[in-house]
Amino acid sequence: MNTWTIMIYELRRLFRSRSMLLNMFLLPLVLIFLLGASLSGVVGMKEADEIDPVRVAVVNAAGGEAGTSAMITAFLEAPEVKDLIIAHKTESRAAAERGLRTGKYAYAVIVPSGFDEEVQRGERARLEFILGKNHTDNLVAGTAFDNFLSTINYKQSAVVALGPEALAVPPVTAEAGAVVMGDLNNGGKTYTASQFYAASMLMMFLLYTGLTVTGSLFSDKENHTLFRINSMPVKGSQLFIGKMLGVGLVSILQCLAIIVLSDRLFGVYWGNRPGLLLLFCLLMIIASMTFSIVICLFSKTSASATNVINVLTVVMTFVSGGMAPLPDSWVNSIGAFTVNHWAQQAIIRMMLHSGLKQILPNLWVMCLICAVLLCVMTVSYRKVGYHE
Repeated sequence: MNTWTIMIYELRRLFRSRSMLLNMFLLPLVLIFLLGASLSGVVGMKEADEIDPVRVAVVNAAGGEAGTSAMITAFLEAPEVKDLIIAHKTESRAAAERGLRTGKYAYAVIVPSGFDEEVQRGERARLEFILGKNHTDNLVAGTAFDNFLSTINYKQSAVVALGPEALAVPPVTAEAGAVVMGDLNNGGKTYTASQFYAASMLMMFLLYTGLTVTGSLFSDKENHTLFRINSMPVKGSQLFIGKMLGVGLVSILQCLAIIVLSDRLFGVYWGNRPGLLLLFCLLMIIASMTFSIVICLFSKTSASATNVINVLTVVMTFVSGGMAPLPDSWVNSIGAFTVNHWAQQAIIRMMLHSGLKQILPNLWVMCLICAVLLCVMTVSYRKVGYHE
């Protein structure tokens, strides 16, 4: 009964503090918005670039409609080629070169006279290309025509090696849906700067839960409230646990507020595992509180404990890559020694729809960290105690 009474008193004390409400509930949302908006081009995974159609000048060296290559025409009329290449028939090579210089065309193809007849005689297919000013356009158009020539020359080689019967073999085609365009990350998803900094700021402010614990523990000492409570029939463990439950409930409300409001206000997508997300947040709260309690028990003043927690929180957030993009080798080596590294990486993987097998190692590490810190806190409390 004493434990619940102390917990309720602690909740009332915390919710009466305006600075606490601003720092725990408003400040994280402001930072998520500012960092997500200002660093959207630096942090996060960019969407795949779209390929714009390339304007290609096609010159028939033979001239006139009679010299037009039927094979080139059929190739350019294919639906998949039309999405990439906009063909413009040009009367001469000089006109194509002028168009390239003025920017009217981005690429030019010179079709030699008798192109179709040479292919039908089994000779090697050849085209002449004139590159434009844009490297991307050159790459797109060049790839398309190179594939066209490679296909023809492959068939020619097959006929020479295997005879005319090789052309009767139907080509191998992929089934519908066999090839899916996506990104090289888990589940084909991407994360934005807002998502990245939402996860980072959530972990950082859950680490700052230690400051709330520090203020609560030292305020009773400095105001001599602890001395008066100890004079009543209240066990020290009841007082200690009641305070921790009060701070823990406020931290859980802070966590829920950040997740829900960032989703509603800024469109931050937190993934498809809400239960696992809350479990990681709970483990982060436990780790932060137990770590801060150990520091408080061995600190003589509130200022010294606050300074240590502030410095360690900032350092761990930075080393884990939560403040600025850092090399993966740095984050996965030095950052692995920080508690928020494991939780933040797990949340990012949830946002990317990673499989459970990729998230479970982070969960086991977080459980191990919390178990170790709980043991250290218990031993420290029995050795040092919480008293005046």
